[in-house]
Amino acid sequence: MEIIVANELEVRAVILTLRAKGSGLTFRLFPMIHLGTRSYFDAVRRQANACDVVVAEGVGDAKAATRLTAAYRLAARNKRLGLVVQDLKADTFTAPTVRPDLDGPAFTEGWRRVPLGDRLMLSLLAPALGVFLRGFGTRGMLARFLTVDDEDDSWTETAEVIPEFDDLLGGSRDKLLVDALAELHERRHHEPGPIAVVYGAEHMRAVVRELRARFGYVVRDAEYVTVFSL
Repeated sequence: MEIIVANELEVRAVILTLRAKGSGLTFRLFPMIHLGTRSYFDAVRRQANACDVVVAEGVGDAKAATRLTAAYRLAARNKRLGLVVQDLKADTFTAPTVRPDLDGPAFTEGWRRVPLGDRLMLSLLAPALGVFLRGFGTRGMLARFLTVDDEDDSWTETAEVIPEFDDLLGGSRDKLLVDALAELHERRHHEPGPIAVVYGAEHMRAVVRELRARFGYVVRDAEYVTVFSL
């Protein structure tokens, strides 16, 4: 199953539509990456606002989170890229919005569980990568690292090296997201209508897996939208 597709021409996100027998709900998954064209983010916002509820990501204020996001914030200052930082925060949607994500204190607590040496490395690596991308980055360079599908095991490799960091960015946030979707299903499955899930692409595997296992939702449609062209 494709989630983010990168080839020699463009990077595309795959908007997945999930349905289940006996449920009136439709889940529309919008897999997000941090850098894209303004038209891409506007298209996602427009489609998400047409849904009954938007489930959006958004880590609360935490110094550690700010350091880790420096890579793409600095990269966006590279005018040759012509890309902007994702701005689809929970409070920017007109549709009713749920934000099942870590708040600032919870993120800080999870960050402190990461071994000190790894914290120092990650705190230095993210800004250094951002500086490099700001000066020398190209769209083709970014595209080589953006593919996400249900067979991608790169996140698993990271989990094996720094499991505490994987739990902070992956496992703990996956659980918050999936539990929020399960609650929406329990309350609204008898009501027809779409639920938009606007969340990081890496989390969509867990969403598809858990909604299928718990409630029988399966992918019934896929729409490709261009993140940026090369």
